[in-house]
Amino acid sequence: MIRKISVVFLVIGLGFGSFLGYSIVSSVNAAKALQTQMHSGNISGALQNSQNLSEKYLRIQQLLNAPLVKQVLQISGLDFSNNRGDYQALIKASPLLAGVVNSQRYLVSFQNTAEARGTGGILGAYAIIKIDKGQISVERTGSNASLASLSEIPVPVTNEFMNLYGKNPAILQNSNLSPHLPYGAEIWMGLWKRQTGENLDGVIAVDPTALSYVLDATGPIKVRGRSINQNNLVEETLKTAYKRYEKDNNARKQYLVDIMNATATKLVRGNYSKIKMAKALNKGISEGRILIYSKNKQAESYLSQTKLGSYLRTGLNNEYRVVIQNIDASKLDYYLQRNIEIKQASCEVPRKTTVTVIVKNTLRTGKGLPAYVLTRADKGKPENLITGQHRFKVFIYGPVASSIVSAWRENTLANIGGQSTERLRPVMVMDVDLAPKQSEKLQVNFAGGNGNLTFVDQPLVIPTKLNIKGNC
Repeated sequence: MIRKISVVFLVIGLGFGSFLGYSIVSSVNAAKALQTQMHSGNISGALQNSQNLSEKYLRIQQLLNAPLVKQVLQISGLDFSNNRGDYQALIKASPLLAGVVNSQRYLVSFQNTAEARGTGGILGAYAIIKIDKGQISVERTGSNASLASLSEIPVPVTNEFMNLYGKNPAILQNSNLSPHLPYGAEIWMGLWKRQTGENLDGVIAVDPTALSYVLDATGPIKVRGRSINQNNLVEETLKTAYKRYEKDNNARKQYLVDIMNATATKLVRGNYSKIKMAKALNKGISEGRILIYSKNKQAESYLSQTKLGSYLRTGLNNEYRVVIQNIDASKLDYYLQRNIEIKQASCEVPRKTTVTVIVKNTLRTGKGLPAYVLTRADKGKPENLITGQHRFKVFIYGPVASSIVSAWRENTLANIGGQSTERLRPVMVMDVDLAPKQSEKLQVNFAGGNGNLTFVDQPLVIPTKLNIKGNC
């Protein structure tokens, strides 16, 4: 009896393996066909092959969802199922993004997450890259010191946007206050247009943590005699460099550019494990540390449904967000810890949901840190300002068409008058000022929401500790 069962499992396993093998081979052939079409400039053929490859990718993902296979993939770090939709969309958009007919030029924004902004952090360094029929070349690199701010926002914005952010996004350092990537991307491209007269086709945003994942695949880089690897890149760029170049901020910014250039050189050469790189990119995409925006409407329609697009979607949802906005111009978000709990009391209509945020300045003391890191450029600083004290705003977003019922700071009821909205979502904005080792508890109660309870994280240096209670 046992032998018969074993034979049955063997037959099933062989059948599964054969079908999976066939699907993978078929997908590889489709990928090769897509690459050929892209290099030849055949847009219709490339688009057709991208749709074909997307369907084959979905089929493989469905096969790999078998419990035992999925467990093995999770252990190996090769489980891409959480990003299935993202990769499908990226495959479909790839001919349009990769300049099959007309070359595409992108601004690559290296976001400094030590100074938090809606999409991650301020634009610290940048590159202008060109993609022509799938071939990448780097045209120019620089730091934010070479980019100018404006007195007016260089692109049309909505009244809602102005009510929430005012003219602040005309300043380069505030250009990506919104977590809705298209807003910041269009402003970045508008600033570039005003400064250089050049049109850009899109934006790619990455942060130091994402680059550290990439270095895990490519191996270390050598910059100014120092070895930079996946273990020290974040600390090197967001902490150590401020101390090392304390008296020469331009040298520090150029150091960041040099690191970005060295990493880009490794990527373009392509001399690395493709499996390791796939794992690295998958991790960066999963955490929202790699973002893409395209001026091409068809490509953007694909990206808008993914983590890569970083959209505040306006369809009915049950999605919550917590966004930190640095307002003192310090680099102290490197030390900021966030504990977030989202608790849904019931699934009755309207749903009642409480978002609790505990923010903590993990600095033991600010003594010894460079003045540039400790900057307090905000207005209304307290007279008894403590070294290392950090001021920021916390934006707590509810779902589309929901409402804010009440809000609390520690155990004190907060004023919810003058509520703001962004893309049909209510936003509670709270001003926080934390000395080293100090924490504060914020709580907002919402009514409304439709569908499954979800949370979209803002990727900063210290990962968010998240606890979701409820299945609505």
